[in-house]
Amino acid sequence: MAAPRIAFLAPARLTNGYTAARRFAAHLHGKANGISACTSVPLKSHAEIIQAAADGAVDYGVIAVENTLDGIIIESIRELERLFESEQKRRPFICWEELLPIRHLLLSRSGDFTKIRRIASHASALRQCSRFLSAVQKALPGVEITTALSTGQGVIDALADDSVAAMASHEALEANSDALREVNLKQARDLLGLDWDSNSLTDYSHGLTRFWVLGPGPAESILPTGNRIVVTQRDQLAQVTGTRDHHIQKTCYLLNLPDTAGSMHRALGAFAQRGISVAVLYPYPRLERAFEYLFFAEIEGHCDDPLVAEAEAEINGPLTARPLHERPCILLGSYPNTPLLHRHPQHRDAFRRKFYPDDFLWPD
Repeated sequence: MAAPRIAFLAPARLTNGYTAARRFAAHLHGKANGISACTSVPLKSHAEIIQAAADGAVDYGVIAVENTLDGIIIESIRELERLFESEQKRRPFICWEELLPIRHLLLSRSGDFTKIRRIASHASALRQCSRFLSAVQKALPGVEITTALSTGQGVIDALADDSVAAMASHEALEANSDALREVNLKQARDLLGLDWDSNSLTDYSHGLTRFWVLGPGPAESILPTGNRIVVTQRDQLAQVTGTRDHHIQKTCYLLNLPDTAGSMHRALGAFAQRGISVAVLYPYPRLERAFEYLFFAEIEGHCDDPLVAEAEAEINGPLTARPLHERPCILLGSYPNTPLLHRHPQHRDAFRRKFYPDDFLWPD
């Protein structure tokens, strides 16, 4: 059997997309170095990754879709929406999700802040570190801040030029430990007057990025129907007020609803009447139709769960027979409920023990 082809944001080993791909490959193959059993396909943009998955040029595509510091990754959402402008012969499904902590370092060849003339990174990383960059521009207005295609491309720029610093991950430093150094921020504070005394470059120290893995079909249900995580609810005085059960998987739909009164109410009601929680509802402008919107809806539960399937069928109603892109409720895929698992570490650890190899190292 041919090695599965897995695409992520280039260059290999230097981006969080690669880190997410490495985690998924460990799950897929059941070994820590599962990525070695895959054919790596680094691509320049999330749009290229999505198109490659849609065309069948890769088996899996790893894309960033949201982070807690900067919000939705517009490039990814826009390209996913474009897959449904017309009927397609094939399309990818969201089949897995990975959650990575946002931890940026400032890297250069010398590690000497006084030599830096330019800081380069992906636009999202620059926004995540806006307060630090504001302090840099205030103290050193001559330092240029430039946008790279990825955090890894910023690293390549830093490797080629001693005056460039890259804002990138710990993994990028590990991959280039012979050539790059972490920039000495204490030096910048003491000698250059940089008004920054935090140990973290990011605006908030506990940020996370969600990655979707696109594959040839929706993920199979990883737990028996009805399996839940029971969470104890407490009030402001820490008094127990009850419990609530959550599904360990999520499903994402694209709601392509008519622009009529009550259409959203009826769609969400189909889930509410069955006790299905809607975790995220995100609007995205329709292309070529000003001030009309599609909605990405994440609900708790797997698409194969009978109640979830019932809700989908109710929303589509008599339009189920129409081409996929003309239906009101379009299935995008099912995948692990990583935000829920993150909030409850004991369940997250149990999930990892079951679905990842025992020797896989988790930096968080």
